[in-house]
Amino acid sequence: MIRTMLDDDTRDQLRAIRRTDLPAKARDRIEMVILSDAGWPAPRIARHLGRHPQTVRDLLRSFNARGAAALRPFPSGPDPDAERADRVEAALRELLAKRRTWTSRQLAEALAGRGVGLGSRQVRRHLRRMGARYRRTGSTLRHEQDPEKAERAGGVLANLKARAAAGRLKLYYLDECGFAPTLPTACSWALPGDGKLVEYEAPQGRRVNAIAAYRPYGPAPRLVAFTAERTWDAHDLLGFLGALPPAKVPRVVVLDNAGLHTGRVVRSARAGLTRRVIHLYYLPPYSPELNEVEPVSRQVKYQEMPRCSYTSRLGPREAVEAAFDGYGRSLPRKSPGRLRPAA
Repeated sequence: MIRTMLDDDTRDQLRAIRRTDLPAKARDRIEMVILSDAGWPAPRIARHLGRHPQTVRDLLRSFNARGAAALRPFPSGPDPDAERADRVEAALRELLAKRRTWTSRQLAEALAGRGVGLGSRQVRRHLRRMGARYRRTGSTLRHEQDPEKAERAGGVLANLKARAAAGRLKLYYLDECGFAPTLPTACSWALPGDGKLVEYEAPQGRRVNAIAAYRPYGPAPRLVAFTAERTWDAHDLLGFLGALPPAKVPRVVVLDNAGLHTGRVVRSARAGLTRRVIHLYYLPPYSPELNEVEPVSRQVKYQEMPRCSYTSRLGPREAVEAAFDGYGRSLPRKSPGRLRPAA
């Protein structure tokens, strides 16, 4: 039987160490030594501390040979190689900057091609240490846009926002969006083993199209939307513009360059719109981030419509109208922030 015999000084020293802030493993090791000194056999100590008897025997042998140094947990491996970790993370940053998607297995293979042998689990550890996360990808059109035109449009919009916030005009952002009977799947909380399933419905002839105008600046934000079970045309757009709430100040409508917005019918009607103090401002191509109605449409589609599948023909349209109406009643008042001074 392995037993540890302590002198008074060593016993007092261990009891003093036990009263300090220690890791749980080190505290258990001190307890094993003290109980062994009290005459407890290794199996009884193991049952008392919930450990395996061989673990207790190994610790007592190590303490008899090394003294108090055996009480601290052994390091799980060699000292961390900070220089190598920096090289690995630099290589990962270079790989992640490429215009492609990555899994941890693919990153491990790419690192192996550079002479760095890591498994996918080790790669994930490095990624987490870098603050990286496995996220859903997004879409962008910035690579298609003209930076100079986008910057110039941003300056124009900044001045329009300043005027709208000061009450000198009404600034609307306009766009169209479509809703199928089965909406894109989103995230939902669910109990374990009870994943949410969305019944798929064929979209042919059952899509609901909405045309919406969002006015975020000024004392009373507003969201106006029309819906129909057909494709919009230029006459619908003109009718929608004519139905915008009347105002004593000019109304400026920001919209993109879709054919519906720039066709012959709209071009010939612009003079009449100007006489009614409705002005159209066209964004540069491929600049959806400048149109502030875009996130509103996404909010309505992904958050305001919790039911994602509709079997009746009327169901989707009623749900879309209710979603726009509900979100329009809770619009936050936006501030233009730091803008260029209005001319």
